[in-house]
Amino acid sequence: MSLDTVLKFVVRTGKVIVGARKTLKMLKLGKIKYIVIASNIPDELRQDIEYYAKLSNVKVIRFPGTNKDLGTVIGKLFGVAVLGIQDPGQVPYEVLDKLG
Repeated sequence: MSLDTVLKFVVRTGKVIVGARKTLKMLKLGKIKYIVIASNIPDELRQDIEYYAKLSNVKVIRFPGTNKDLGTVIGKLFGVAVLGIQDPGQVPYEVLDKLG
């Protein structure tokens, strides 16, 4: 399965958070299981996310496209630099673990 296909399915069947600020807040509260970041995310933000993800033992999945590509994949009409996955829905955890 490609990352695009998996993300579309997660957005349809699971629970996700769109945006860096909300995702970081939920990550600090321990309510995020996976984080997807676009390739053109600012370095400071990427470092913050990776730091808190490492502390919380959360996997960071790097999306190969830009924030506009990630937004398009998940069905948004705007760019999405950070996507937090709270519940992957019907996608098995093993599939998400293999991505990125």
